Amino acid sequence: MNTTTREKVYEIADELLRQGTKPTQQNIRDRLGSGSLTTINKALNEWWSNLGQRLDAQVNGYDLPEPVIKLAGKIWSDAVAYANRASENRQKQAIEAQKKLSEELSTIDAKYNSQIIDLNRIISERNSEISTLKIEINQAIGELNSEREQSYKSAKALLEMETRLKQTTTSTHSNEDLLEAQVRLKIQAEEIARLNAEVLRLSTENAQLKLK
Repeated sequence: MNTTTREKVYEIADELLRQGTKPTQQNIRDRLGSGSLTTINKALNEWWSNLGQRLDAQVNGYDLPEPVIKLAGKIWSDAVAYANRASENRQKQAIEAQKKLSEELSTIDAKYNSQIIDLNRIISERNSEISTLKIEINQAIGELNSEREQSYKSAKALLEMETRLKQTTTSTHSNEDLLEAQVRLKIQAEEIARLNAEVLRLSTENAQLKLK
């Protein structure tokens, strides 16, 4: 800070105090006619800080006019009271802001906790459904495999019957038995094909469920 500016600020502040006016940035700058408010404010703060020491010096024997001492004491007390009130207001505002923020955070936490609970419930339900489907598909595959095995056995028996019929007789009765056996064999073959297709479909669905 420029020493000359600081000294001028000190002088103007003293003069304002003698006149019974509280020194401020603006009224000092008005008297200076120029200068940065930041520079003036810094010098004025130093002046206020030194004012207490100067008052103590007066008590210890240094000569300052009595009106100046009284006015300075009053201004000093007002400044301290103002600073205290400002500090209390800032503290109150900070407490209110903190309380409001805590309430907002609590609301947000409750909202997201509720959503998380709902999502976990849905996931649990879907997992249960998938498990049930897997069990049902495995059971169906087992039953189809059993039916397919039985169909293979029936088809084998029919083939053996057809062979025996061919080897035995050429009578009308035997031909009718052969024709019937062929029809049954064809039906059995179609059933085996259907069962194979169903097993393939269920196996594919089961594989897809395992990937989920």
